[in-house]
This record gives sequence, C-alpha cells and structure tokens, in this order.
Amino acid sequence: MKYPCTSIALILAGQTLTLASPFAFADSTATDTPEALQQRLTALEHDVETLRQRALVSSDKGALVIGDTHLTIGGYVRGDLVYTDHGVNGKNALLGAPYVKAADDSQSQRLDMTARESRLYIKTRTMAGDKPLSTHLEADFYGSDGTETVSNSHGLRLRHAYGSWGNLLIGQTWSTFMDLAALGDLNAFGQHASAIFVRQTQVRYTQPFSGGSLMLALENPEDGGDDNKTPDLVVRINADGRWGHASLGAVSRELSDGVDHQRASALSLTAKFPLGSSDDVRLQYNQGALGRYMGLGSYPNEDTARPRLQGFDSWGASLALRHVWSPALASTLMMSRTGANDDAAEGGIDTTKSLHANLMWTATAKVRFGAELAKWNVATMSSGEAVEKSMKALQLSTRFMF
Repeated sequence: MKYPCTSIALILAGQTLTLASPFAFADSTATDTPEALQQRLTALEHDVETLRQRALVSSDKGALVIGDTHLTIGGYVRGDLVYTDHGVNGKNALLGAPYVKAADDSQSQRLDMTARESRLYIKTRTMAGDKPLSTHLEADFYGSDGTETVSNSHGLRLRHAYGSWGNLLIGQTWSTFMDLAALGDLNAFGQHASAIFVRQTQVRYTQPFSGGSLMLALENPEDGGDDNKTPDLVVRINADGRWGHASLGAVSRELSDGVDHQRASALSLTAKFPLGSSDDVRLQYNQGALGRYMGLGSYPNEDTARPRLQGFDSWGASLALRHVWSPALASTLMMSRTGANDDAAEGGIDTTKSLHANLMWTATAKVRFGAELAKWNVATMSSGEAVEKSMKALQLSTRFMF
C-alpha cells in the first residue's frame, strides 16, 4: 500500500501557497533585490517541508504512515489440493501423526481442496522513547469448520498477537522452545514428525551478544488439565555466523494430576549449515518430556503407567536437505522420526516417521507454487504390540502474497 507523501504534502502546500500568494507576493516589487527573493523562496521551501512532515497519511517503503506510526498490512491467499491414499480429512492439510493415527484404513483415496490457510496480518512500528515499539496481529482460517455442502466457510483463528519494545516481547507467538530456522521449507502445514510446533502467550526477554543471543521466557502452561500453578520456563541460546546457525533450547514445565505436582523438562538442539552458495542442511534433535511441544502432541504429557506422576519421555530427530536448482526453483528432502522412551499406553503412539520431498517454484516475489509428496508411518500400541499404519499424500499449493 503506497501513499506518496510528497504528493500529499505538495497538494497541501499548493493550497497554502494559493491562499498566501496574493499577500506573500503583494509586497514584492520590482525593487526587490535578488537576496530578498532568495529569502522568500527559502521560506516557502521551509513551509512545504513543514507541511510534508505534518501530513496525516503518507507512505514509507510500502508502509502506511499515520502520524509517527508505520502500519503494514499483508498476508497471502493460499489454495491447497490434498490427495491421500486413504481416508483422512485432507482439507485440514495437517497430516501430522495424530491425524494419520485417526485415519480409517478401510476408506479409499480422498481428495480435498481448501483455502483455509490463507492469512492476514497487521504490523505497526512506532518509536516509544528511545526504542521502537512493534506490534504484530495475524489470523488464518483454521478455526471452526463450516459445511462443504454450500459455503465451505471456516472460522477466523488467532495466530499471533504480540508487541515488542526493545528486548521485551509480550503476547502470543511461536514458543521460545521452537527454532524457526530448523523448520523445513515444506508445503505441509503441520511440518514433519519431530517438529517442535507451538504458539502460545508468553513474556520473553532477548539479550543479544556478539555472534548470537540469549532468550528467556515465561510461557502459558498446559498439561491437559486446568490446575497448573506456574508458567512453562524456557531458555534458548542462539549462535550465528558465516558458518551457519546453531541453537539449544530447554523447557521446564509443571505437570499435575489434580493431586500431585511435578516438574518435567526437555531439550531441543537445532542447527542450519550452508552447503555451497545457496543450498543448506537443517538438523534437529529433541529429548525429554516433550509432550504437546513435539509432533502436534504425538505423545502424552504424563506417563500414566508410573505409580508416581512424571513426564512421558520421548525423542525426535530430523534431517532436511534443501537444494536450489535456479533462482526460481528449489527442493527440500526431509526425513523425520520420533520414538517413545517410556512404554506407550494401549492405543498410544510408539514411533512415527515422515518423509517429504517437494519442488517449489517462485514465479515472482508475490507468487509461489509447490508440489510435495509425503509418506507417514505411525506405530501405535495394541495388545502389547506396535501396529504400524502408513499414509501417502500429494499436496499441491498456490500462494498469492500481498
């Protein structure tokens, strides 16, 4: 959205000059010296600049400027086609382990088309004291489902709503335990089997240092009940350089069964390294009482088989290779796996595996097309044995950004 501030200022200035010119130049006579005329011209230029600075609405590098606040509105319209080899609600495009587990093997192939991943954001930036104050509000349409019979409507869902002032961030956004740099460049909305993938309200402080940053956060607690007394505590340290990126995150959270309260913890180590001039490799390893933080909640928060309350121990690892074929074409091959270190309960997930391969075409800076093949394997416990279920999916997507 572009509003030429110079034009607005000149229009206002022109109106001012139109009114003022009969008087401003009435005193001008043939006897005026060049120095006097120059002074008059300088004064008029100053008035134009003053009007430009006071203009209510202008633009700056695509941002709408209202007073001293820079406002940016953006997002994208996205269409997805999801084809699965047996029954699952493909319109969700969230082909994570819990969805594969719930699929009905007796159903035949399924095709779904949806635009619900389309999203809209509003960002602002204002100087507050000696530090910039930034806000971010974003929503998509992964809320309540409508009917496919007529309207295919979907409810608006809050994704991000936070403000940051200097090193402080308060509001809802990606968990500090989640390293965005480790995510694969995938079509799949739910990412891969071992992805750390959580958004929640938090208070975060980031302290930059030479070659990286330290992040400390208090985040919304959730263990499946409503009796948490303390926030999730998250610490992350990041290191960045020409060599690449590495990060170590730790979370400590309260678990409760209504009677007992215990703390459980988990670690996540991630890295991204360049390969040549444009390719890269992305790595992740997670370990501990990961619960809801990993794989869209593939594993429970608590180990119910234990006589005393404690977290359910699991692990996850992933490897992604991204290759750039040309400035417009790129591919990602991503392998991911998780496993339970504790004994999974009857019907619970024991192991998950996912494999993704795609081709992404960036036609222009605002238009992107993608094609992705995925295979999932999810083993659940049945009568003491791990029974594996698999699913294959093809996802085609188009994204129009604005």
